[in-house]
Amino acid sequence: MPGSDEERQEVDLEMPEDNGESSETEFELSPDDKMEALLRQETEKSNEFLDRLQRLQAEFENYRKRMDARFTEAARFAGEGIMLKVIEIRDNMERALEVDFAKDPSSAKAGIEGILKQTDKLLQAEEVRPIESLGKVFDPYYQHAVRTTNDSEKPDGVITEEYQRGYMIREKVLRPAVVCVNRHESDSAEDSVQVKPEDNGEDK
Repeated sequence: MPGSDEERQEVDLEMPEDNGESSETEFELSPDDKMEALLRQETEKSNEFLDRLQRLQAEFENYRKRMDARFTEAARFAGEGIMLKVIEIRDNMERALEVDFAKDPSSAKAGIEGILKQTDKLLQAEEVRPIESLGKVFDPYYQHAVRTTNDSEKPDGVITEEYQRGYMIREKVLRPAVVCVNRHESDSAEDSVQVKPEDNGEDK
């Protein structure tokens, strides 16, 4: 038979209480152990961040390579498109040369004018436009001065002649104009330096 109530109470009093918590003195970490655990935790975080950064860098590098390849391919096809248009212009020039200029000068002139219009259309499509120079103030970014003249009736520094037309492509000089500049002062060494052709390879 099971024991009496008094015996059971005595047994219960003798059993130690277990509240699920360990003794502080038994599981308390030393300062060195705490520092080591904290260092290990921070190291794991650092490694995780480094791994993420390396993956992002690799993804960005792959993205950059894909974009470079697309731009290269697009530029190649754009160049091919321009060349096809140039070939069409050349075909028309060949046809124009087949005309007898002496017997039919009007047809020959009309053919050349048609080629000129076709060329202008191509340049316009590529955002190429001529530089207006005559009567403008000389600017070494847009023009190359190869000579000067002395005309007191015209303003100083104004372009009086254009030997070769210049062109812009969008906002950049594609080819500067070759011009003559009016100078009121004597043609001295200093003037020659001022109208000396400049290097237009850089943006203004």
